[in-house]
Amino acid sequence: MRPAALDRSVPPPPGEIRPFHFPAFERQTLPSGLQVLAARLPGVPLVSLELLTPAGAQYDPAGAAGLATLTGGLLDEGTAGHDAMEIAARVEGLGGHLATGADWDVGYLATGLLSRHLAAGIDLLAEVATSPTFPGQELERLRRERLAEILRRGQDPSLLADERLAEVIYRGTVYAHSPLGSPASIGALRRDTIVDFYRRHYPLRGATLIAVGDLDPEALLGEVVSAFDRAAGPAGAEGASARPPSPPEIRPTPLPGIAVHVVDRPGAAQTELRLGHAGVPHHHPDYMALSVLNSLLGGKFTSRINLNLRERHGYTYGASSRFSGRLGPGPFAVSAAVETGSAGAAAREVLAELRRIREELVEPEEMEDTRSYVLGIIPCTFQTIADLTRRLQNLAIYGLPDDYFDRYMKRVASLTRQELLELAQRRLDPEHIAVVAVGPAETLLRQLDGLGEVTLHPPRAETLAEVPAGSAAERG
Repeated sequence: MRPAALDRSVPPPPGEIRPFHFPAFERQTLPSGLQVLAARLPGVPLVSLELLTPAGAQYDPAGAAGLATLTGGLLDEGTAGHDAMEIAARVEGLGGHLATGADWDVGYLATGLLSRHLAAGIDLLAEVATSPTFPGQELERLRRERLAEILRRGQDPSLLADERLAEVIYRGTVYAHSPLGSPASIGALRRDTIVDFYRRHYPLRGATLIAVGDLDPEALLGEVVSAFDRAAGPAGAEGASARPPSPPEIRPTPLPGIAVHVVDRPGAAQTELRLGHAGVPHHHPDYMALSVLNSLLGGKFTSRINLNLRERHGYTYGASSRFSGRLGPGPFAVSAAVETGSAGAAAREVLAELRRIREELVEPEEMEDTRSYVLGIIPCTFQTIADLTRRLQNLAIYGLPDDYFDRYMKRVASLTRQELLELAQRRLDPEHIAVVAVGPAETLLRQLDGLGEVTLHPPRAETLAEVPAGSAAERG
């Protein structure tokens, strides 16, 4: 009997939705004050280890932008027992990788390697975390690399738009500067400033070690205790007892209206467009439901903003929106690269979509399609060791409960159209928003006239000549 012919004119029906639960993990706090989150994922002989400390860029002092990220990047450039090349050779011998650095919220040290090398990986992480030496020559090398990266970013219109948006909506707060710093701030950083930042922001008390992979959580705890005790040595008790710093309070001043900022790039055929304002911290009660609101608005291909700008008007190849989660109120931003002649019209269409979602209930079919998308995509983000590590990072960094992701699924499933409307009215404000356009000012100023108060910024012209003279040794 021949099988029935397939009707390729219609998509296959969806399968049954399988229940999803966050994978099991254990949470323990060691006598040193170090918290450990460990999850066993058997089947693949790999492990991921990541140490998180309260050392993110939000702690940068005034005038020292980039201090946190430069300190984080220097951690693996030499320890009391090994120089940078010896550390690199050790990592290579384990067949793994080692990365150190910082983002807005935390400083981090991360390694991934075969599970049979777990003990060696913990020893390596403990040594780098507890005894970095910040050699002067490595500081100078990383300083030059950082300066070159800042200058490169200054020529990228997409990054220019992101940074200008942050400067506008977070003026007067630490979020207004790039976490990488500026040529002036990086050039002026002294070694003793970096050492002091490390001592205050990398204590074991208040830090979290995340371990995921083919491991025994109980055995892991013993390895961690002995490795960090050995690495810290006699000074370990002092480091463990140090109180971690409290996160700074970040309160951006609301914009007085629609603030338009044009960054001139003469002759550009394409304009980078950003619209945004401050959002809410990751731990805020509204943050779960914002994933549904954002998906509907600009978080998926069939979102309102993308269908409007791309499919209906042909202004762009793609447009998106995002609520960024941070310890402080992260930004809400709409992003698109548009044909320069359409920049003004595209900005007005985005504002119209923001107003529309605040003024009328979402249609039931659109609501259900969006809810189904969010519920369906979440399990896909838990497929690898790295995926689970990132989710455990969220729990640790933002102080979320162990069942947060199970609660998240229930919240998405129960969200009503009326709740979504009220959420949009609370968290979207198209009348107090920044509009940033990076492109040829001569064209953009005409298009954006009448949208709001306009500020023109000349092309950025930073050079290495702006860096203060003197070596790391001369600066201490």
